[in-house]
Amino acid sequence: MRGFQIMLSITIIIASFSFPYGSKAADFDGFHDAIREWWNVDAFIRGEGNYSITASFEYEKETPAANLFLTFFNWDTNETHDLGSYGDNISAIHCEGKNCIRVFYGNSWLEGAYPHYTFHFDRKNFTIHLNLTAISPPQFVAEDEGGVLPMGLGYYKYLFIPKCSIEGWIVHGGKRETINGTGYYEHVWGNWSYHHPMRGATIKPYINLTKWWMRNSNVSLNGLIISSNNPFGYDWAWISFDNGWTLFYGAIPFWVDGIPFSIFYLYDGEKIREFGRISYEYLDGVFYHGTYIPTKIKVHGKGDMDIFFEMKMGHQPHIYQDSLSSFFWRELILYESPGVVSGFYIGKDGGKKNLTGRCEMEMERQVSIFGYNLAGVVKIERGFEFIFLSTLLNLSLKIRLTFFPLSIDFSFSHIG
Repeated sequence: MRGFQIMLSITIIIASFSFPYGSKAADFDGFHDAIREWWNVDAFIRGEGNYSITASFEYEKETPAANLFLTFFNWDTNETHDLGSYGDNISAIHCEGKNCIRVFYGNSWLEGAYPHYTFHFDRKNFTIHLNLTAISPPQFVAEDEGGVLPMGLGYYKYLFIPKCSIEGWIVHGGKRETINGTGYYEHVWGNWSYHHPMRGATIKPYINLTKWWMRNSNVSLNGLIISSNNPFGYDWAWISFDNGWTLFYGAIPFWVDGIPFSIFYLYDGEKIREFGRISYEYLDGVFYHGTYIPTKIKVHGKGDMDIFFEMKMGHQPHIYQDSLSSFFWRELILYESPGVVSGFYIGKDGGKKNLTGRCEMEMERQVSIFGYNLAGVVKIERGFEFIFLSTLLNLSLKIRLTFFPLSIDFSFSHIG
């Protein structure tokens, strides 16, 4: 027992000093030589048509491999063009210049430092050139709590710029178009494993985030539901509102429904406001490869104002799948689609003001050999409803028990 206490103390000490706990969004540009790192841009743009783009340059040393994510969404035709390149040799990505602020991936590249960035993509029959100028300041997720996020027993740092102006040009279908619009920039790096998420020794970020969560917790249990939703996945969205605001949203699914681990940052044209007391509900979704993907989410955030909004995927999705080497973890799935958002906020004067806009939604799920499972009981009017669902068994079962008058109803179906 004493030996265990000594080893635990040593682990805590190592974890406390082994990771970069700098909290301010500075000196984040360039190449960090981590196990994983990516540079990302999302954009809503207008040329002769209406489009959106999501793209990332990424490397990971665990396999090792390099990936170029590049999806072009045509809002007018509902076409989704997957222009990416996945699972390449890690040598496909390299950097040049002082502090490695130029990243190359074949004929595609990015360069720059805050507040100016350029992304250039030359893939298949598309050429896309985006010049970004940051309008908002940069922000680390959980910056006031140290700016370091845990992933299993690994860690990462998540830097984003929620609003940038965009100008540039695209060539597709043999035609060149000048474009402009609004964009989002993201730079993430750290040391964690998708294949074996419990490798590592990260402890301090959990302590910091637990304190933050206890200050912002918004638990709402209208029953008890346990599911396969796990913290190795995430819900992510970037929203561009019609009034000029932008919003970054992130949520970590949890095994117990009704215990939200989520945050969003609203840029209102003056400053970035953090919202930590959040409740959300999945209003619609699809079953895909043994997991559940939410496609419509209702969110309520409380901060120095109350904000309510619903975001809904509204486009043919882009789906990325990667097999995992773990015995238990079978597959990593990224499911993304742009869509629309609507809602309102309560102003300082107590008045209700409507919000509309567009969103880019991305769901990541780490799927186990057992697929997606859910079991629980919820309160209904004059009774309870018992729910069981399993993609492994291709089964959905509901039992409804009501009182006054007493009745029991069964509902059985295949998931399909």
